[in-house]
Amino acid sequence: MSTTTTPTIHLPPDVLKSLIEVFRNMGVARYTSTAGLVAMLYDWFLTVEDEIEVIWRKRMTLTSVLYLIVSSSPAIPIIAMRHRPRTIC
Repeated sequence: MSTTTTPTIHLPPDVLKSLIEVFRNMGVARYTSTAGLVAMLYDWFLTVEDEIEVIWRKRMTLTSVLYLIVSSSPAIPIIAMRHRPRTIC
């Protein structure tokens, strides 16, 4: 009957401290991006009635298309960042 032992990795204290800081910063970045997305959604819910009335119920013009691009473009990287694989390389 053989027993398998897991190899122990000994890291210098400064490297271990740096790794802990990296993981802590990753958590802060996730929380910050979530807070930004929530603030953006809150703002959208406050103004959605006006947007429907002014933008969607009228004929599309260059100005309305530009408004839609500018108003929705910040959400794309935030959502993409929230759904990326969580790997460390």
